[in-house]
Amino acid sequence: MSRRLAALLGGLALAVTACSIQPDTAPREIPVDDRGLLEPVAAEGGERAGTTRVYFVGDTDEGEPRLRAVPRDVDATPMDALQELLKGTNDQEAEIGLRTSLPPELTLLSARMVAGTLQVDVTDEILDLPAPALQLAVAEIVFTASELDRVRDVRLRVDGQSRAWPDGSGELTTAPLTVYDYPGLAESTQPAYPPIPSEQPAA
Repeated sequence: MSRRLAALLGGLALAVTACSIQPDTAPREIPVDDRGLLEPVAAEGGERAGTTRVYFVGDTDEGEPRLRAVPRDVDATPMDALQELLKGTNDQEAEIGLRTSLPPELTLLSARMVAGTLQVDVTDEILDLPAPALQLAVAEIVFTASELDRVRDVRLRVDGQSRAWPDGSGELTTAPLTVYDYPGLAESTQPAYPPIPSEQPAA
């Protein structure tokens, strides 16, 4: 090997070593501008896409709350759908007036099927809601879960304990809940069909 080639290879090795990331020998201060990827980011709902639907709260022109379905690009499983619900609305949905009545700290502990009943277990932050918000929060869970295959009804528990929940009329019930317990609370997802024409009298 010539001296010139050996010198060239030696210089290249030094350059690579200088450019590689070296471990710190002691703790160091990270500049504020570089901390963005290290700090926790609040969960936010995903884009309005996909075929799995979750339900949030909006208001009618008269100011009455109604549940509205929005699409999410997540697997149509109980855990995925309900965890997406708990993330809340995205910026676009918030701009058009959608919101959730579920507490931001609420955590889904489990969601499992038992003979057509989806057993949903959450943490106790939901119990801090006032009655009107609690009714909407429970309805959001029930309507979202009922969009999933094989879910006949929903039994909601808190830290593994059964509770009585308000239905659409505000009455407390310990029975499994269905969307039929909340009549008129959700916007219709059916297309607007033209009326059936009435029979014309014979001429």
